[in-house]
Amino acid sequence: MQRYTNKITLVKNARGMWDLDPFKGCEYGIKSCKDGCWGICYAAKIARSKGFDFGKTIYRYFENDKQLKAIGKIISQTSILPDIQPPFVRLGVMCDPSFDWEHTLSIVDQIKPYNPNIVIITKHWTNFTDNQIKRLKGLYINTSICALDAEAQRIKRLYWYNKLKDYCFSILRVNTADFNNYNLKQIQDKLLKNNNIIDNILRIPMSNILVKNKTLNVKKYKFLKGYTYASKHDETIYFGDCKSCPDQCGISLFNQTICQDHHINKQ
Repeated sequence: MQRYTNKITLVKNARGMWDLDPFKGCEYGIKSCKDGCWGICYAAKIARSKGFDFGKTIYRYFENDKQLKAIGKIISQTSILPDIQPPFVRLGVMCDPSFDWEHTLSIVDQIKPYNPNIVIITKHWTNFTDNQIKRLKGLYINTSICALDAEAQRIKRLYWYNKLKDYCFSILRVNTADFNNYNLKQIQDKLLKNNNIIDNILRIPMSNILVKNKTLNVKKYKFLKGYTYASKHDETIYFGDCKSCPDQCGISLFNQTICQDHHINKQ
């Protein structure tokens, strides 16, 4: 299989979002399940389809100052042109930034002068040090969590989501589904009662064991330019491109001006 290079890249995904991953690959996720978290990790699926080894985490760096400035020029425009695209840059799409927080924060320090609106999506596989926590001011940390997580994982993720409230903009990114299982539904309902939450719909193929054993329900939905199977516990939840999303990866929960054309439902 191919291995990712060490050169960091800025990627605009199909939903219109700028992603800047400090790593490629997710060793912790693949160790938890060969197909990634819950056996449905879309990042692992994409990597596999392109022939990359997602189970090996590769550090990414700016090649030189010229590359940093070129990327900086692009992401600086996103912060002043919100009508064209989401006004922030996101870390943690084809990786988990918690693999090495020091490396992730070094990347953040380099891009922050160009765009201070930085979203980090993480499952907190590793912990912040006391010194690292002090460097999080102004960042939007999305703690990814799901009723499908092991109890110990949920406890740890909730711990960091709550602890980080004193240091940054802390958001609970709840990966939700239409569960038939009573216990999973109860866990999910409880997660959704937290403050500053994002309801993130799980996309799940019909072939997945969770569908086959009727743990959850899926339907075919129009998504971007095509169709996909997903599990929605609430049909009113937004499911589309990033530009029109009312959540804006949680930024809109704290800054009404970034998403002023949408009605924000604060939990």
